[in-house]
Amino acid sequence: MTPATDSFWDILSQDEADFVQAIMLELANQAWAQPIVAGINDSGGLRRENKDRLFELRVAYALHRAGIAPRYEIPGEARSTIDFGFASQGRPWAVELLRLGQTQAVKAATGHTVDEDGVAWSGRVLSTVAEDPTQSTEGETLKAVQRICQKCEQGGRPHKFPVPGEAYHMILVDFRTVLNGGDVHDRLHVALGAESVAPQYRLAWQGQPISGVFSARTAVRGAAEVRDRVHFLGFVRERTYKPDEFGAVLDLVANPYLFPDAAAVRAAGATWPLQPVRILNAAD
Repeated sequence: MTPATDSFWDILSQDEADFVQAIMLELANQAWAQPIVAGINDSGGLRRENKDRLFELRVAYALHRAGIAPRYEIPGEARSTIDFGFASQGRPWAVELLRLGQTQAVKAATGHTVDEDGVAWSGRVLSTVAEDPTQSTEGETLKAVQRICQKCEQGGRPHKFPVPGEAYHMILVDFRTVLNGGDVHDRLHVALGAESVAPQYRLAWQGQPISGVFSARTAVRGAAEVRDRVHFLGFVRERTYKPDEFGAVLDLVANPYLFPDAAAVRAAGATWPLQPVRILNAAD
């Protein structure tokens, strides 16, 4: 067994770096993009430690290609800021980004070996019978819920998003490192809880079904604020790093507490700039 490399499953790939470099060159003369590009350059450029900023730039670029000139770091609740603000189809949006990097439990569940030919291999097992229960699909699901909710609370007070008004509020999550990118069932489970997926996909923790970010059963820090203030969760898993990939790999989940019915969810989704939009709980 070789020493564990924390970054192995969360690397900055050459494809990602090349794509971001091209975006930086294309947006060099766009005034709204300059603070984002400067932030990347000032903190070391194209390196793994900057993946949060690189995600910001790719989101901004996707909006740019949709004809949107987003405002960066708009005022949020109290003295906080929200990553992007813009108007689309006559409706304001406020979008906060969250890149879910690897948890310590996932790093601990990752093994590294070198075969007889000197080739390095890495494997990861998230097991329901792991000696450490955090090294499990259940543990990772629970941690994702907690981390998303914590975006909306700080020091016992609401953080980031104000009380809803005209604008739609979204937390946009880079989901690439969670459950190997997850699937529709994972995203619904994280957003809405065990009751939102078929029985074979439901997860439990300490004998209780795992609740989701928007679930009334969720009592972790920030959960109440999310339910009251965030209209949508967005989940992104990029793979090819091409100019128009972003909208195609985005799944939205609507907050059932902020919309009266599915028709209202679809009407809100129609104002999102990256169309066609897929909202996982928008059916009647």
